[in-house]
Amino acid sequence: MEDEAVTEKTSSRDDMSPAGRLAWLRERGVTVETSDDRKRDKISKIMKEEDEVDGEEYDDLSFVLVPQDDAIPLKELTMKVSKNKTVGDGLMEHLKPFFSAFSKKVDLDLLKTQATKHFGSGDGPGKVSEKSLMEVAEKGQVESFCLVQPTPSNKWNSIYMYLDEVGMLKRLPLNTRAADFARKAGFTPAPMFYGDIFIGRMSNKPVMKNVDFKLGLDTSPDAAWLKTAVMENLEHRTAMNGISGSHEKTQPSADGEDGVAKAELGGLYEWTQTDEEVEIVVPLNSSKDEGVLTSKAVKMGGLKVKYYPRRLLVSFRDKELLSLDFYAGVDPDGCMW
Repeated sequence: MEDEAVTEKTSSRDDMSPAGRLAWLRERGVTVETSDDRKRDKISKIMKEEDEVDGEEYDDLSFVLVPQDDAIPLKELTMKVSKNKTVGDGLMEHLKPFFSAFSKKVDLDLLKTQATKHFGSGDGPGKVSEKSLMEVAEKGQVESFCLVQPTPSNKWNSIYMYLDEVGMLKRLPLNTRAADFARKAGFTPAPMFYGDIFIGRMSNKPVMKNVDFKLGLDTSPDAAWLKTAVMENLEHRTAMNGISGSHEKTQPSADGEDGVAKAELGGLYEWTQTDEEVEIVVPLNSSKDEGVLTSKAVKMGGLKVKYYPRRLLVSFRDKELLSLDFYAGVDPDGCMW
């Protein structure tokens, strides 16, 4: 019986995923160091390096790291800022080493696709070399996303997220906690953030400078800035509309959002989208040859829908009804009709 119990336990461990096996070992006191752990240690050392002291006086500025892994708690970090110099948003430069540490993970095929869209076809003078693409990624590209706009109500303070500009191209996991912060600030649907992100605060008047964003005080669900974020963003938008002369106008929804279908090619098909999926509807009378299909004819068979990584093909009895190229790649196995 004892041998059977040992065999059963061993078998259950063999069935574990790599992440589950790693957690199982650590729960039992086994020290395991992964390549990601080593990278995080390297990053931690970079972030903790003391700034050079050049005779000036410095303050410690607090900001918060929000790891993409929900199992890792939020962490407050600090950087040195001069008391006498105003350099704008110092976090944009300070965080570059963090994001460059994962530059080797860039999916070059995906990066090439995006670069071609912006700079031209792969066969013409707009072609970008792999070396140039990697050099851009290795520099550490920091993107800021404004969660709360500066207004008189918040004394011209703004809240920013700082993220890896090429996080998607590195195939980094989605950061659900970052999306939650954005959702609570009024962004619906919330944008998709990839990898670890940071949150900081800026004071915009009388001069632009970084100010403290504290763990706990500013990251709790009932944080003061979260309670007023929606109204302050609305206040800022109203002020901008007043400057542009667009009173009472709000930013329109993106095409296909809010359940409003977007018709294309004269009604050949229409589509709606959410942050999770895109739905495409092809009316029965939308044949390019002006042939009208009936539901009875379709039920008799012959309708085919084929999904490819970057293309959709709809046909009826070998006659093409719709051939549609996607903006980006999809998983054919995750599509249905």
